[in-house]
Amino acid sequence: MTSNSNPQAQLESLCSGLTSVLQQQLAAMPEARATIASVITRLSLDNSVSSNTAAPNLLNDLLGGFTSNTNDITPEAQNLVDCVLSLADHLPWYQRPIANNPTFMAGHSNAQIIGPEGLVVRHDLIVGVTLMRPNIDYPDHQHDPEEVYLALSEGHWRQEDSPWNTPGIGGLIYNPSNVFHGMKSLNTPLIAMWCLPLDRPFTSFSSPLPSSPPSPPTS
Repeated sequence: MTSNSNPQAQLESLCSGLTSVLQQQLAAMPEARATIASVITRLSLDNSVSSNTAAPNLLNDLLGGFTSNTNDITPEAQNLVDCVLSLADHLPWYQRPIANNPTFMAGHSNAQIIGPEGLVVRHDLIVGVTLMRPNIDYPDHQHDPEEVYLALSEGHWRQEDSPWNTPGIGGLIYNPSNVFHGMKSLNTPLIAMWCLPLDRPFTSFSSPLPSSPPSPPTS
């Protein structure tokens, strides 16, 4: 696992890199323009590191898939992956508790980099990261704040009963308020960042309603 003794510098590098990627794609996603612009504005505010939390042992395996460059990753995406790796030992990692789904529980980990429970404690913005082993389904869920995902590896995303979408490395996924959405890794590990401007009350997770499409089966 890569670590850095100066998490503040790596955090600032991550914020700069994420801002650059979002700015480049701002015009290409008019439906998400207001959400992306809000994230960019809030990334420019104070991001002072206020806590250090060691990563759990699970991360040794999860992070191992992202320690080297691949032919498919862009320099901008690789820079953000490197920033996450450098911050890994300092982030407050956690797992989304899903009953009766041991495959998912053994194959994923999340962390807020910026947010109410983040390395940087903020209540107007969440910037988080998800890591998943290959062939893992992240169950469908919803939340009130709008959200923009940045795919830093290959993976599939979907909303409601729409078909699975592959945005590609460096691609953005926009989730409007309260839309059910999920993702899944393919034959390689998945790493993705998620950005939520907190203008609305935030409930971290809710299970699909009976009328919503079922979650994709776990591998």
